[in-house]
Formats: sequence, structure tokens, C-alpha cells
Amino acid sequence: MPFYIVNRNPQSTGEHEVHRNDCTCSHMPTPSNRIDLGFHYNCQGAIIEAKRRFPGHQFDGCYYCSNACHAR
Repeated sequence: MPFYIVNRNPQSTGEHEVHRNDCTCSHMPTPSNRIDLGFHYNCQGAIIEAKRRFPGHQFDGCYYCSNACHAR
């Protein structure tokens, strides 16, 4: 089960990007800008957790490491 993180800084389009922490994605935020979301079976579960913890914020999966949840 992969471990997910979310970038504390929003993208220019307003959403915070969710990443798998166990990959070599070159688009990962710096460690100081990562918020741990924990272990999830898939990126959908990680985004549900992010929305639960940060209501009112928008989230999107990283195109490179969480593509199944990438919408923008």
C-alpha cells in the first residue's frame, strides 16, 4: 500500500497536488512543503483523506505518479 503526501502550496490553478511518496517523481514538493496523508490503497483514498482534513481546498493527483486522479 503506497504512502501519499500533498503539497502544502497550491498550483497556479488553485489545487494542491497529491503524490505517491514511494516513487521517483521529479515533481515532488520539497520536504518542508509536504503534508503526510498516510497509507492508502490508491490515490482516490488519499484525495478523500486530504478533503476530509482540509475542507474547502481543491486537490488533484500528480500527472506523473498519481495519474489516475489527475484531472487538470
